[in-house]
Amino acid sequence: MKTTKIKDIMTRNIVSMNVDDTVDKIAREMTEKRVGSIFIYDKNDFIGLVTKRDLLEKVLLDCLNPCEVIAKDIIKKNLIIISKEEFIPNCLKLMYKHKIKRLPVVDPNNDNIVGIITSYDIIAAFNLLELS
Repeated sequence: MKTTKIKDIMTRNIVSMNVDDTVDKIAREMTEKRVGSIFIYDKNDFIGLVTKRDLLEKVLLDCLNPCEVIAKDIIKKNLIIISKEEFIPNCLKLMYKHKIKRLPVVDPNNDNIVGIITSYDIIAAFNLLELS
């Protein structure tokens, strides 16, 4: 696991939506795709993530109408990201230090988003390595 790179176990098929999409639409997409976060774009520019926790803390707990709140209102910006060339132990350190479960993954050559790495991805990879 020490020599495994992020690119070897990350999730490449990210789910993305528009900055003006409503929270009810985002929640439906999360449910249908069985994901815990949605990448939010403004045109072609990645601007942040919306997570299930954001829906709970920024919409439900404030008794806001999910049909009226849009991604732009609750988006998580200034994210901690990680290179696809980074090693898993460094990823784990970042997750632990910042108390987060997921990191957007970028290509170090152009800073484009190429996937996401989650605590689940790491656990699944660890289990595969242990079982083989």
